[in-house]
Amino acid sequence: MTNRPLSYIVKNQKPVVLPVDATVAEACRTMCEQQTGSVLVTDESERLVGIFTGRDAVRMMVDSTGMGDTPLGRAMTPNPVVVAPSTRAIDALRIMKERGFRHLPVVEGNTVTGVVSLNDFKGMELEEFVRQQSGAASLAPSDRGVGDIVRNKTPVQVATADPIQQACSLMRRHGTGAVLIVDDTGRLAGIFTGRDAVRALAAGTAAPTSAVADVMTATPTTTPSRAQGHRSAAPHERRRLPPPAGGR
Repeated sequence: MTNRPLSYIVKNQKPVVLPVDATVAEACRTMCEQQTGSVLVTDESERLVGIFTGRDAVRMMVDSTGMGDTPLGRAMTPNPVVVAPSTRAIDALRIMKERGFRHLPVVEGNTVTGVVSLNDFKGMELEEFVRQQSGAASLAPSDRGVGDIVRNKTPVQVATADPIQQACSLMRRHGTGAVLIVDDTGRLAGIFTGRDAVRALAAGTAAPTSAVADVMTATPTTTPSRAQGHRSAAPHERRRLPPPAGGR
């Protein structure tokens, strides 16, 4: 099935839902424990009023306000765009691309039934979406090497001693989901993403001024530039997969 309804994708989901008065630290700990990228936030009537993701954790690190004891109602992204369970996968992907979303809540009436992210879609759905967006004459995802994908991209990077706040500021400024961390010799030492910001807030031990090396994901899995893009990340369940040093 290349264009499943979202009801099929989320049918066995138990989305993480917390009330608006829960704290950011509680939300981040739950995200780490449940290995999920988002928390849906509801009011006293259990109506969806917001969503909290790694992007919000990054923003908190930049602003340095409140941190872990901040109520979700003040830290969440309010009034998120939602879709119905009958929405088809490719239509959901279109919304996510056009609006720049990484997570999309699925709601029926006032009832939250799930949330989808890119990891929930099958390869054929992603390929069909790209084909519809760019036309059949362009390279399909299965034909593109990682080198083709990153050829005109300049990676955002910071040094191991730089503060978390600087890494987060660069992520927001460049609209990217990851910063590469390099050591004194310029070699790749780690990667910092929204997941790492969530872990830092969950632990409560890292301040925005702490060194990014304290919370980064060290020695990340890399992929050769000749690898096929759609097959590189999936086996490792990675959202960001940097090429090795030198791009080889």
